Amino acid sequence: MDDQEKILDELKSDVSERIEKELEASSAILGINVGTPEGTKIASIFKKDIRMTTGEVTAANSSLVFLSSKMLRDSLNQEVSYNLIFGKEKIVLSILTENITMIIYLNRELAELEGLDSYIERLQKLSLQISAIIETSDILKEEIFKGLKRAIPNTLVLAIITKDGLPIKIQSTMPEPILSAMVAALYNLSGVLLESHMEYSIIGGENGSVILHDLDENRVLALAVPESDGRKLGTYIAKIKAIIQ
Repeated sequence: MDDQEKILDELKSDVSERIEKELEASSAILGINVGTPEGTKIASIFKKDIRMTTGEVTAANSSLVFLSSKMLRDSLNQEVSYNLIFGKEKIVLSILTENITMIIYLNRELAELEGLDSYIERLQKLSLQISAIIETSDILKEEIFKGLKRAIPNTLVLAIITKDGLPIKIQSTMPEPILSAMVAALYNLSGVLLESHMEYSIIGGENGSVILHDLDENRVLALAVPESDGRKLGTYIAKIKAIIQ
């Protein structure tokens, strides 16, 4: 078991205990998933099985709050507080704090009957409590963005996206949807040509290169550096592997 897994295991019991208490206290709450803003799952409990894996839920929710936050900031110059999605039977509530993303599935009929505002308020309090736990742990020090920026300080573009092409966290002057779509397309085409999953790919230029690296079953990493020397790029690949594994 590596250091990242140990950190996650230590956090999981505490966070899961708080999630369980919230699920037991309300029949309207169907499930809660907690992850980091970079899409790493911390804890997840659902009363019934869902179609997606919990890793997919975490990655999709991180992408949702990233896009929602950017839209609100760019259009109204405000920070996102929460995101609500209404279906006929369910409501999906997504919450972003500085340290975590949290997604809650609610039975719509029960939640609206009891008062949706009260659910939003109490679940925001829960997210802040969990965020405080995460803040005092070492998991934030292990997050990929921070680790890569320390290890490869001359990075020009840094992006984590879902394999479906949705942005999770991006540092780039290129529009996020365009960059995400291009990275996902390159990743998927590489897999087609390999007839298997891509581990990593290097797009080399005269004075710079782009490195794509498989992150996990749900995410892809893209990194651009002003370097074309093969040996130097090899050290970057080694640093990436050391951080993500």
